[in-house]
Amino acid sequence: MLGCYGLPCALLWFKVSLKVLLDWVSHTLVSYYNKKLELPDEIVEKLWMYLDSILHSRKLQSLMKDGKMITLRFSIAQVINERLSTSRTHKTQKNLSTVLSCCHGILSVAPLSIVYSAKFELLVDLLSKLFWLACRQLSSEATVSSQLFEVLRVTLEQYLLIQRQQANANRIFGQVTKHLFQPSLLLRHLLATGGPAKEEDDRRVHPHVNRDIRNHIENLLKASIFQPELLMSYREELLQDKESHHIKKSGLKNLLLPASTVQKALQDANIGQGAVHGKVVANSVPFLFKLFLESYSKAEDHLVCFHMLTKLFQCLRLSRLQEGPCSCPGSSLEWSSELLALEQLLNLVLSGGIYNVAADRIRHQEIQFRFYRQLAQMLVNNSQATIPAWFRCLKALIFLNHLIVEPDLDDVVASAWIDAEMVEPRVRKAQEGLVGTLFQTYAKLRQFQKLFEEVLSVVSRPAAEELRLPILPAGIKTKLCECLLELPPNQILDVASLILEKCHTVIIPDVRGDADMALKLQSVGTLLHVVLFYMRSLDDSTPLPVVRRTQSLLETMQRDVIQALFNLLNSVQTEETELWAEKVGDCALLLACTWVATDTLFCLNCKQYVSPLAKTTVTLTDGSIDPWDFSAVLPGLDAQSWEKITKCLRHSYSTSRYCTEWLVLQKMKKLLIQSSSWTEAPHPTLQHAGAFILHSGRSCLNTDEFEPWDGNVGTITSGTYATAHWHLVVSNLPVLFPYLSLKDTLYVARVLLKTLLESQTQALLGNDDDSLITAGKVSKDLLHSSLLPEMHALHSSFLTHIVQRCARVLRSAVPKAENPPLQQLSAEDVLCIWQRVFRRLDSRGESSSEYIVVSESEVLCSLEEEHIRSLEDVLETVSALRLDSLFPLDHTRCFLLLMSLSANTKASLSCSEALSLKYLATCFHLLACLQTGRHANAAFKVMRGSDVLEALLTSTFAACEMFARVVTTGPWDRFLGSIRIFLEHYLRVILERRQSVRLNLEKFMSFLATCQPQAGGAKQAEMWGPAAEQLFLVAQAALCCTLTKHLQAQQGKPQALGILPSLLEQAVLQTGAAIRLCLRHRRKGQPLPFAFIPCLTTLLQADSFCAHAVSLVAEESQAEGLTKPSPFRPLSHEELYCRCYLQILRELDLAGGNVQFLRSALEFLTAFSSLPGLYPAHGVSLAVFHSVRKLLVGPGITVQLIQDLEVQLTELMVQLVERCSTDDFCVVLRVLLEGLDVENIWKQHPEAVLSAVTLMKVLLSCPLTGEKHKAFWHSSPQIITALVVQAKEASQDPVLLPTLIVPILEMVALLLRQGEGILSNPHHVSLAFNILLTVPLDQRDYGSIFLGIHEVLFAILQCHPKVMLKAAPSFLNSFHRLVISIMHEGRQKGDRGTTDDFDIILKCAQLVERMYTYIAAKTEEFTVLSAFIVAQYVIELQKVTLHPLVKKHLTEGIYHILDLCRERDMKFLNTSLPAGVREVLQELHRDYTHYHKAVKQGDEKYAA
Repeated sequence: MLGCYGLPCALLWFKVSLKVLLDWVSHTLVSYYNKKLELPDEIVEKLWMYLDSILHSRKLQSLMKDGKMITLRFSIAQVINERLSTSRTHKTQKNLSTVLSCCHGILSVAPLSIVYSAKFELLVDLLSKLFWLACRQLSSEATVSSQLFEVLRVTLEQYLLIQRQQANANRIFGQVTKHLFQPSLLLRHLLATGGPAKEEDDRRVHPHVNRDIRNHIENLLKASIFQPELLMSYREELLQDKESHHIKKSGLKNLLLPASTVQKALQDANIGQGAVHGKVVANSVPFLFKLFLESYSKAEDHLVCFHMLTKLFQCLRLSRLQEGPCSCPGSSLEWSSELLALEQLLNLVLSGGIYNVAADRIRHQEIQFRFYRQLAQMLVNNSQATIPAWFRCLKALIFLNHLIVEPDLDDVVASAWIDAEMVEPRVRKAQEGLVGTLFQTYAKLRQFQKLFEEVLSVVSRPAAEELRLPILPAGIKTKLCECLLELPPNQILDVASLILEKCHTVIIPDVRGDADMALKLQSVGTLLHVVLFYMRSLDDSTPLPVVRRTQSLLETMQRDVIQALFNLLNSVQTEETELWAEKVGDCALLLACTWVATDTLFCLNCKQYVSPLAKTTVTLTDGSIDPWDFSAVLPGLDAQSWEKITKCLRHSYSTSRYCTEWLVLQKMKKLLIQSSSWTEAPHPTLQHAGAFILHSGRSCLNTDEFEPWDGNVGTITSGTYATAHWHLVVSNLPVLFPYLSLKDTLYVARVLLKTLLESQTQALLGNDDDSLITAGKVSKDLLHSSLLPEMHALHSSFLTHIVQRCARVLRSAVPKAENPPLQQLSAEDVLCIWQRVFRRLDSRGESSSEYIVVSESEVLCSLEEEHIRSLEDVLETVSALRLDSLFPLDHTRCFLLLMSLSANTKASLSCSEALSLKYLATCFHLLACLQTGRHANAAFKVMRGSDVLEALLTSTFAACEMFARVVTTGPWDRFLGSIRIFLEHYLRVILERRQSVRLNLEKFMSFLATCQPQAGGAKQAEMWGPAAEQLFLVAQAALCCTLTKHLQAQQGKPQALGILPSLLEQAVLQTGAAIRLCLRHRRKGQPLPFAFIPCLTTLLQADSFCAHAVSLVAEESQAEGLTKPSPFRPLSHEELYCRCYLQILRELDLAGGNVQFLRSALEFLTAFSSLPGLYPAHGVSLAVFHSVRKLLVGPGITVQLIQDLEVQLTELMVQLVERCSTDDFCVVLRVLLEGLDVENIWKQHPEAVLSAVTLMKVLLSCPLTGEKHKAFWHSSPQIITALVVQAKEASQDPVLLPTLIVPILEMVALLLRQGEGILSNPHHVSLAFNILLTVPLDQRDYGSIFLGIHEVLFAILQCHPKVMLKAAPSFLNSFHRLVISIMHEGRQKGDRGTTDDFDIILKCAQLVERMYTYIAAKTEEFTVLSAFIVAQYVIELQKVTLHPLVKKHLTEGIYHILDLCRERDMKFLNTSLPAGVREVLQELHRDYTHYHKAVKQGDEKYAA
């Protein structure tokens, strides 16, 4: 286009003024779109691009800064609006991006934005076009344009700014409702729901822009539709013909009718098509009501708010249910959105407090009650028990007033509880919330009996009982039990009497032959069981009438119900197996167990209680009584009745069988209680009882079907019986175990191992529900408890089955094992063989290799992957055992098992190397754990230590051949680590035993010498590869490390050392030679292997210890005049250490994120730097420092990696600082200060800043003395200033924020703590507040940033109290930011569970509580500001609904601040705070006075 004028673009910029160009291009575009000029499309597109380049040009910006006045024509704004409208209606993207960019450029520059701000209608039109365009993009399958939403955000900000300046409220209301109301609500809905899922969405744009736009929409609607000036109009419209004292005499034609206008706009079809319209309305109605309440919710306008609620409710399709089924929502999804909207409306009514029961009844003729009553009827008549919101709506109505729901209480109980079909966990959770609310409400009203009358009425209705779910699922049972603990005994007795009467008069007479009636009996029996079993026990403080009534109730229960049911069962022919008889048996035995347990509990806890059993003459301790006579436990249940009942129910595997076991168990417990001594208890009776309980469910435990159980005895079925039975056995093992035979003990151990292995499989599949009891969970709890090791026989039997399990796996892998160890291990009578060996060894009392379980042949058992995985599962179970608590025999068996698996097996060639390495690493890890046990010496009775080491290493060297490809991977590193730990532990035990130490160590060293290729011949040389080389180094290093530590511990005891120093010197020489050999085999340029550096570090430490020990001996000899003075003995491998030191420095920055390599490299550098004789101190200190700094600024270095290396970095820096000169220290300090220069951020080098902060923090942890101390603290003001600047820069960049801000905060906190008494200038300390007030808290890494800010504040409060007092406003503002953030993050968010994120929030809340407590301890400093702190707290508290756990911590904290407030402070707050906040304060102060102040005064009363 510019070429048409014969001027290049560059010349045009200089020869023509910018204003002329802007006018020209604007005029051209306007003329084209007004049909006054014809131009090709390409030219038009270039004109838009040219306009865009002018609007975003630096020249325009500089002219604006110079004060030059440049404006645009209004017509160009109209053209932009028309282009956006065309893009929406014609669905074309032509020039859209450029037009949006131009629009953004105009709105971003104040002088240019006058074209919109001066003509408010143009801005409204633009916003409307952008709203509809954004809605179209979100509703379609097209990619979302981040540019569009950015322009929309800027336009909304501009609109809100101009809207505040408008004086005509009616005009704003009209413009918004006509042009912006519908598209803004539609856009808000689409942003909240996300619209159609698009994989190509730019998720970096959506999260923050989405939030901003929705907040702006909320502000727009609140400031336009619900303005304070419109309150009178709302009153006049909503209260006409209802409340005459608010009505004006003028005609209705002059009214604005805002509520009707909003209602019509919501009902208009333009807001969305079809189902979308319903969703948008359902999403918008509660939102608009929330805004209405925020604007007008005052006590005198609560009725206005209610009528607005009814107006908005009429927009929902739920309100048209009375018109017929065609008008109601159709699909479940539509019902869900409508009910969710209703739930939110009711919750807003609750939180806003607009329904006052008394005021509604007295002043308004129950207008609100009738409306809510109609809602309740609608919900009950149109039950939607598959939708969670339906339950929550009823729950909210009960919270409003229980009388709203009470007329339909029976239908609510039926549809929401008894007859409901729960499938999804969300629905079940909502149901539990509703039923729990019913329990709590009627418990508080002391009308629990009334609720249960309705429950029993519903249960007694004719129904297909087999289709009903259990009456008390786990969640509802828990809610009921919580209420029972709070109820007074008389109410519980009323409920129990009601249930007994229903059983006795209605159900039992008609139960014979009627399966439905029997199922009703089971449901009612389950209710009675829970009511009696979970009520609070009677005690000595219980009133006597209550005790007498309880006695009478139990007598009635036994006589009229339990005995009647037993009589029914006794009359049944044993051949019959009808359903009704089975259910009667379930109920009879469940109630019998309940009766016995309740009676026993009352007898133990209440002296006034007289059991009905007191009338019987039979006693449990009478040896002549039949073991199956239960008359002494339950009247009427003699041996004959017991036999008939058990025969009748012998084929039932449900509640009845479980209850027979439970009843026998209760008899055992009662027998043990009544026996005055252990010897008095009839042992045969207890043995019979224990065997009966165990054998009763044996057939079920032998199967593989263990269904999860909800813990409710009344819901046990044939599928869940096995789990319930196993739970009963395990939870009562302390009672059963002393009376179990050895055979039964082995059986329990077998089931324990079987269920544990099955639970591992279930865990891999992910089929686990935390709310249910599984056999695996029960077994796992027993395995991890301290109870199992105390039951020695069971513990030993469990280990027996572990051995047998491994033997079966090996038999399946190698049916015909050729080597003796595997023949012994996989033999059927393996346990007999081992016991015979141990008896012979004990009789001889010495170690022997005669019964060695390691093969002398070179053939190893080859295992396939399935066998290794099976053994891995068993080894995982072994690792859960407390191996340090094994008895000697079990310790030896476990040691031999693990050793046999390690030394005689290997993975097949088809198996993955990673799995094989994991298997071997697990074996060596468990062998190492055994060496820390109490009986580590036991295994030495079977084998000599040197033989064990030789056998294990021989087989491991042989297996190294297959690991050549994985010597640089993580599994290989972990494998070598496990071997090294085992060798160190085992060699330490050899040294501590002091038996055959020299023999074992010399044999082991000679074995290692023969392992090297030059000593083992050609065949050994063929097998020798990188894997074997590293394994050999690890073995040598473990020997050096163990000997060095042992000799260091024995220093000062020359007589205890013996030959060990010479052995250490020999080991040092061998290890050095091995390392040199390894270096010779390494190819040029190849990095050092991982295992090499730890071995080198160990060698260096051992060598330095030997040199030091020799010098000490020489000094002692010289002092005694025995020898001439000798120089200090040099290290044996100095040249090797220096060579490796240089190599490690070169490789340090090439390691990337390899944490293990970096840790070992830093440990070597620490050891090397501690020996000044190896290298000049000056050269080492600076060279190491620069290498470490280069490492930290390199690629792959993250904050997490630096945290993992922090210990090693600190140890290294301590050595460097200690060895370096003052000049070197100043060089280090100067380099670190250069790293803190803000130019590094500007030049996009944040890693330089991170490394400087990290090293500065590490440097601060080092002990500084003398000139170094002065130099550092002299630089501290410069350091603090640099950190403040860095924090400000990082806070503005979301990419840098998570990387830099947390280390900076940690550095500042540490600097302030270490600077206590040193930082003399208060200004330098107060600079830290600049960081705290800058750092944003709404980040993903919320917990770390919160903790960092808290630690800085706490450091100031604790270490610099004078500075804190002078800067109290800054301190409190910084702390208040933490309080606001934790209130925002810790607000109630629906039915969220306890997640990791919530645990972090809870920890942050605890820190806030701690800070409040510490502030309150500074009474003198903060008494004046205590009212200000409380005001800040309640103002924020009024805005949110906190999660109960978060609120608990914050409330406890603010109570301590209220301790500082005086009466005049509270009067001041009550006067100055707004009405809503004042109510929050009054409630807080009321709770403070009731819960905290009373306790505090009581504590002070008795304080010394």
